[in-house]
Amino acid sequence: MSSKVAEAASRAAEHVLQHPIQAAAYVVVAGASLVFLLVAYVVYLSYLRPNPLRHIPGPPAHPLLGNFLLMAKEPGALAEVRWSRQYAKDGMFRTQAFFGKPGIAFLRPKALRKILVEEPYLYPKPPQTSKLLALVAGRGLLTIEGEPHKKMRKTMNQAFSLTSLIDQFPVYYDKIYPMVEVMQRQIDAAPGGGGAKANEAIIDVDALAARALLDIISLTAFGYDTDSIRNPDAELYVAYHQVGALQTGKNQAMLMPLLQIPGTGWLLDKASDWSDWSGQLAKLEKGSKLRDLFLLLNGMHRIKRVSREILRLQLNSGERVALKPGSKAIIDIIEETNQSENESRVRSLKEAEDNMIIQVLTFLGAGHETTTSGVSWTLWNLATHPEKQDKLRAECKALLDSEPRPPYSAIKALTYLDAVVNETMRLTPPVPRTLRYASKDDVIDGTFVPKGTLLPIFSRAINTFPETWGDDAMEFRPERWSDLPAGYDRTFSMLTFLAGAHGCIGRTMSYLEMKAMVAVLVANFRFEPIEKDYQPVMEALITMKPQGGLPLRVSKV
Repeated sequence: MSSKVAEAASRAAEHVLQHPIQAAAYVVVAGASLVFLLVAYVVYLSYLRPNPLRHIPGPPAHPLLGNFLLMAKEPGALAEVRWSRQYAKDGMFRTQAFFGKPGIAFLRPKALRKILVEEPYLYPKPPQTSKLLALVAGRGLLTIEGEPHKKMRKTMNQAFSLTSLIDQFPVYYDKIYPMVEVMQRQIDAAPGGGGAKANEAIIDVDALAARALLDIISLTAFGYDTDSIRNPDAELYVAYHQVGALQTGKNQAMLMPLLQIPGTGWLLDKASDWSDWSGQLAKLEKGSKLRDLFLLLNGMHRIKRVSREILRLQLNSGERVALKPGSKAIIDIIEETNQSENESRVRSLKEAEDNMIIQVLTFLGAGHETTTSGVSWTLWNLATHPEKQDKLRAECKALLDSEPRPPYSAIKALTYLDAVVNETMRLTPPVPRTLRYASKDDVIDGTFVPKGTLLPIFSRAINTFPETWGDDAMEFRPERWSDLPAGYDRTFSMLTFLAGAHGCIGRTMSYLEMKAMVAVLVANFRFEPIEKDYQPVMEALITMKPQGGLPLRVSKV
């Protein structure tokens, strides 16, 4: 067979060499035909294809790239915020994704309740969204749908019960106070250096928060101390930092079209297993279009390798963070679930380990990235609103001066801290957008939604929708939480953590970590912008974070 193919190829090559003009004509005709077909397809997508959503107002869209270019040009999900004001007179606006795929962004509680709570499994994530999440968080709770999701969610709920979280709350201080010590040393070592005055230093609070929070989730969930806060070169932190730094509009423009191609997500996932890609990285100069792709693969390879080492070590050693009887850490539940499944069917050790490592990846990644975003933007909001920072400091110091490691109940009682954290999470949700689609024809809040319609959940637009929050919706005003607007819905007016079956399982833990960390930091330090006109750029491929970190001018109080 192979000899016949080779013979045919040889004859074709000989024909081309003997008739070059005729061959060139074929190439020109083929190229022109492809261009014609592409233009015809674009015209069909833009003007001829039946679209029952055309009557719904919405922003202009590119026939192939949809609204993507406009969204990429305005970091921090500000395009969606603007569209919610410009087009959503009826609580919704039309959107368009790649290749003309139509969508509707609903903003009002009635529609959101149907999508997220009443029938969540009829509105799953599109494959490309799951592929993107799977690249950095594994194919676990964040990406699976239907019955497997329902079963896994029920199992994992045990680790996130309020009882378990209260039990592990004191462990948070074991990493927050070393963070304080690191910041104090930086201030002592840099009197007047780097543009800072005496008794202050310019500190990247985003990087420090990420290190401390990675330590907290590693310790409380898996009983393993990564010690990133004391060791900035800890491999797991470095790998996560490497992957996190790739969350740019440019990389979104590269990845999203790529993930539309069937098999691409699987290939990238497997490629990060096969090799660390350091050899390929060494050959590529900075600025190369392929460099960021290999950085992603290299970072994910290192995260998976270290996570696998943590899993093996903890399963073999049996050492855990001491919790009260009846409380369970994530590692305990992973181990129990794995043993149960092994009893029900024969599985290879490799398959069992792969299944467990998915959960480790999910909770390590999601467990510190989103909370880091929340802490960073809280400190930024306080730095730019010094009078609110002073008010919060007075509340926190009154407690911490007498009780440096206050229990959960004492932190919960700090009402202004609660308002500050809530207001930050409203204004700058760590995940500002996600995506669902209609798996069947349906009617949502009186609007016909054809099967296949995309349903973007624009959390930042919902959280700042003037219809709910008023004309000052984009202002940082914690005081609004003591006098909520009449139209406020406690579940759907603020969708920072989503709701229903796909609501964030770690919501309460994230809030507790943020409150404990912010309370201790504000009681010990004053935060100011590094310059009067400095404004961090919000990047939001998955998590909304300050591009390149968040340097602040920090001084002791």
